[in-house]
Amino acid sequence: GYDTGFNYGGEAYFDNMRSFFTGNGFDSIIDQLDYDNPTFTGSWGVSDEDLFAKAHDDIQKLHAAGKPFFRLVFSSSNHTPFEYPDDRIERYDEEKNTVNNAVKYADHALGDFIDTARNSDYWKDTIFLIVADHDARVWGDELVPIKNFHIPGLILGADMGSRRITTLTSQVDLAPTLLSLMGISSENPMVGRDLVRFPDAPGRAIMQFHDDYAWMDGDYNVTILRPDKKPLAGVYSPDTGSTRYLEGAPDSAAIKKALAHALLPLKLYRERAYGLSE
Repeated sequence: GYDTGFNYGGEAYFDNMRSFFTGNGFDSIIDQLDYDNPTFTGSWGVSDEDLFAKAHDDIQKLHAAGKPFFRLVFSSSNHTPFEYPDDRIERYDEEKNTVNNAVKYADHALGDFIDTARNSDYWKDTIFLIVADHDARVWGDELVPIKNFHIPGLILGADMGSRRITTLTSQVDLAPTLLSLMGISSENPMVGRDLVRFPDAPGRAIMQFHDDYAWMDGDYNVTILRPDKKPLAGVYSPDTGSTRYLEGAPDSAAIKKALAHALLPLKLYRERAYGLSE
């Protein structure tokens, strides 16, 4: 089977990540203690360049040994206090430690990694998914600031053509899409949709902000669930990044769908029911 690993530049006990990944079957966890003589170490661990350099070395060895691999490489340089090595980029802002400069450095490090991968033997056999876990900061005066949940997503590969998926897409869609791109036919319990087979299917976004939960369908209709309060209906505008709330409650079907997606993960976890039926 596949050799699975999590590569991180900081200490893996942060946010209980080591326990999470080992508990979910990952073969190896690479964290700050595994880097020999890193070029830079900050509050969040080694630099993104150190992170990607080690990931590249690990991948090269696995590919040379003929071992299929899955690597989750988790960068962290664009987190406050926005530390990164000197003289690596032309600064966007005059002051060094700003979010703009940190993002530019993160882009520089990732770009160098992709360039290195393109010139490596494993490039032709590997699919690269580049995605954010969240925006730089999710905040706002709205019940759920939907615009701050918008993140980039990019899939690269040697034989992949150029296309853009314009329908509303969620992180839960990425795993089934990767399986499809890899040519793997499988039965699995994942709730996401395969963007290769169903690129035009209506999408949805699932968002949690403090105690409020938002469900948005592919037409940007929004249902917001609030503890001890009536649900709200609204329409989100991607152009303005704001939500216009409507008079009256959402229809019952929208409320049921939003509730189902909010409650399903906890139900499956508690009942140990996340799997294929026998």
